[in-house]
Formats: sequence, structure tokens, C-alpha cells
Amino acid sequence: MYVANTTGGLMLQTMLYLANHTSRAAVNTLIDLPPAPKSDINEVKCFGVYGCFPINGPWNTVTRSINVHPQKPSEIEPHFTLYTRRALDQPKYLDLNDPDSVQNMGINRKGKIYLLVHGYLESGEIQWMLDMAKALLKHEPEGEAAVISIDWGGGASPPYVQAVANIRLVGAITAHVVHMLYEELGLPNLDNVHIIGHSLGAHLSGYAGYHLQRDFGLKVARITGLDPAAPLFTDTDPIVRLDRTDAHFVDIVHTDANPLMKGGLGINQRLGHVDFFPNGGFDNPGCDKKLQDVMKSNRKATLFTTMQQFLGCNHIRSQQFFTESIGTQCPFMGITCDSFDSFKEFKCTSCDDPGHTCLRMGFHSQEDYQEQVERGELRQGDSPGVFYLTTGDSKPFCRLHYRITVRVSSHDESTLHGGEVGILSIRLHEAAAAAAAGHDRKKKATTELMKFSHKAMYFEPGYEYKALVPGKELQEPDHATVYWEYPTSILNPLTWRILSSPRIYLEYILIESMESSDLYLKLCPQHEGAILSGAENVLRTSYCKD
Repeated sequence: MYVANTTGGLMLQTMLYLANHTSRAAVNTLIDLPPAPKSDINEVKCFGVYGCFPINGPWNTVTRSINVHPQKPSEIEPHFTLYTRRALDQPKYLDLNDPDSVQNMGINRKGKIYLLVHGYLESGEIQWMLDMAKALLKHEPEGEAAVISIDWGGGASPPYVQAVANIRLVGAITAHVVHMLYEELGLPNLDNVHIIGHSLGAHLSGYAGYHLQRDFGLKVARITGLDPAAPLFTDTDPIVRLDRTDAHFVDIVHTDANPLMKGGLGINQRLGHVDFFPNGGFDNPGCDKKLQDVMKSNRKATLFTTMQQFLGCNHIRSQQFFTESIGTQCPFMGITCDSFDSFKEFKCTSCDDPGHTCLRMGFHSQEDYQEQVERGELRQGDSPGVFYLTTGDSKPFCRLHYRITVRVSSHDESTLHGGEVGILSIRLHEAAAAAAAGHDRKKKATTELMKFSHKAMYFEPGYEYKALVPGKELQEPDHATVYWEYPTSILNPLTWRILSSPRIYLEYILIESMESSDLYLKLCPQHEGAILSGAENVLRTSYCKD
């Protein structure tokens, strides 16, 4: 079996490919996957105007000892499909051999041009690309944007190392396509060009940016890398992978940055001007479902799509987050912090703190970055640090970050009762007026049940406890229902509560927001009463003494 595909993640992905191509030959291939043709390390292959591609030097290192040349353009057969809002169901095809046709394709020379690039084992017909194209065209004013889908599916099949080589050539071809648009549309620069690539497509985007600079003296405005692939790219020279020099602004969303031996497919190192690590960059909420649950929720999907969502859930989260970020009002706000553990430990909780930088993850990150440059908070080209945030487990994924402070009462009844171990959960509710003003308030009038901690913790009278908790966005939160979960065990008599219900006495709960200083909500139990286990306990501002 070919060594590049023996690692868990890539082998599983290759199995998916073969499951979707169920000929007997494909099944046999699974048992004995053929290697890519061997290449002489000192040989340089050239492909006409697209240039020459060596595989020595930075292309052949300890972390990249397996290397081959790209296949011929006629074997890869990349296609460039143009979508516009007015003709979404009638895409047109860009042809480098017919540059004059660009004039009649309905591309607005003053509008945005987005290029979308898929990854390994995919093609331009993959659903996420169409979904993202629709979201981008819907967001921009009608007639002012164009989306180009880059289909390099002819070169994205196993073995993986050959696909890795092929993206170098497709990146160069992409640069020529962008240059053709620049020439034929009479663009002054590439300030409206944004390339968005997933997995291997992220590095392909980087190659396109590199070739535009080297071959044409042009630099694209932005490249977004959606969970750039790790195998054969980790700890390589910047020329080998996507890096911050490939565009004026490079933003990265890391969602599967676990080590490869643990199934991670995305790179862990910082590559861009800004790098977002939602949920720490791996183990995203909702990606721990059993196969049968995934199959139930995707009954109409193909086997390939279902298995991809099961095995590659973390990897494809980056596409889902970015697509959602285009049109949502929820900010997907990330904040710089030393580590994800520090972020979870309440050490980076305010966007108003001068020691931290906040940017929206996804579509709007460049807009936020430029605003901070204009305000003098950042210098152009600065990399302010790693950004962390948390998300939900299903669509819509975006969550606000609620800073919650819980103070355990020190009055006589609380002190006499003593400390308790348990899990405190909070659900925020909107004011009646705000709820009535919404269009679909059944879903938006409350947050989900937000756990102050996922494990039982000790609450002692007279002490304050803090946590950063993700929750759905509310327009005007008004009150809260609080639940106390007491962990009891038949085998442990110390946890028994026979004469009275398990309880905790709270003085108040303070609700603030990482995203905005406008939210400040102090809520108290009525008459400083007990928060009982198994009951819905209502806290309101009007119940507070001060």
C-alpha cells in the first residue's frame, strides 16, 4: 500500500472515494493502492507558459520526502465556471484560449470577483461550493459580483501525493485565468479579487497568489484558507504552502488541527495575517455523533457525503462557518489569547480590553482588520495573534460569548447550609416587547440551556465564580431561568439528600458580553431564595436589592 495514504485520516478519505466509485477495479485498488509515478528528484518538468516545477530544494525535505511532478494539464483538465446572480442557473465557462469571450460574460469590472477552490477527492460540483457561491452572490448587490468555481477534480483523486503535486500546476493556471480577467476587463488592480480555498484548495490558492506576483507583478486582495491541509505541508518552507505573502490579506480558519495520527487533516501552525481557531481548532461541537445518527440526519445524501460528514466533520466545519458568516448578523467574534485553555479560563473575555484584539471570523474579518488599521490599533500587515472563539453544535453555528459571574450568597441560611457540588445551567430570555417584535420568536426568544461548567464544581458561600459561556444571540435579554443539577450516587452516602431537595443559594448572576459592553444584566432570585434541584428557578433584575 502506498505510504502517503497509510495514515488514518487520508486512508479513510481514500476509502470514501472508492466507496463512491464502486467498480470491481476500485475495490481491488483499495487493497493495493497504486503509487504515483516515481519522479527523478533532480528533474524539472516544464509546462509551457505555466512555468517549470522542480521537486528538489524546499520541495524535498524531512517533512516532505515523498514528492512527484504534476500531471499534464490535459490529464487534470481544470475547469473555471462563472456564476453571477442574474444567471446562477446558467453558468458560463472561462476559456484561456478565448479571452475575448470574457467581455460578454456579465462580469462587472467594478465588482467583487470570488474564486472558490475545492480540496482532495472533490470536484467543482461539490455542494459546499454552490452553497457558498449563492451566499456570496446574495450578499453583494445584484450585478456587482461574480463567483468562479475552480474544478480540478481530474487531478484530485488518489494517490494523495499526486494531488499535492497537481495543485502547483493548477495554481499557476489559476493565476493565468485571473490575469486574463485583469487584461480583458481592464482592471486597475486585483483589489476586488478574493480567493477562497479548502484543504488542498487553500494551498492551491497560495500558489495562484504566488504566480500572480512572480509572473505578472500582481497581488490579489485576499486569500482565505479554510482548514488548509496538513499532510506534506506542515513545517515546510513558505513557498511550499499558503502563507501571508501570497495576498495583501490572508485569513485562516483552522477546524481540524489535531495531529494526523489522531485523524486531523488540517494544519496547526499559523499561516496568515490572522488565524482563527474556533473551539481550539479541533473537536468541534456536534462532531462526536455516531454514524447511525449522521445517517439518520442525511437520509437523502450520497454515501460519500454521509461518510464525509461523519469522518471529516471537523474538516468541513471551516466551509460551514465561512458560508454562514457571509449573511448572518451574529458576529462569529474571535479574540486573541495565549491559548484556548486561557480563553476558556476567563483570561480573555472583553473586546474593549486594550490587551486583546477582536475580529469577526469568516467573510467580514478583512473589513474588521482594516478598520483597526485605520484607527491606528493595528499596523498594515501586522499579525496580532491567534484568535479563539466557540460555536454551536449545529446550524446556525454562531454564538455570542456570555461572561457570567455567579456569586453564592453569604446570608445565614446559605452559610449554615454550606458549600455544594453541582452543575449550574442558565437560560436567558428576551423581554416580552423584544420577543413580540421578532419574526420567528419561538426559536429566538431564549438561548439554549447554557452550562456554567460541563463538570460538577464546588460552590462555596460568599465566593464569586466566573465562566465564558457560548449562547445564542438575543436582542434584549430580560430574565433567566436557572437549573441546579446535583450529582448523587447510591454508592456514596455523602451525596444523599433525604430530608430536603439539593439546593444552592445565589446572591446574583451577572451577565455581560465579550462582544459588546452594552450588555450588563444583574439577576437575582426572589427573596434570596434557594435554587432547588429539579426545578425551574426564575431570576430577575427586579428581585435584586440594589
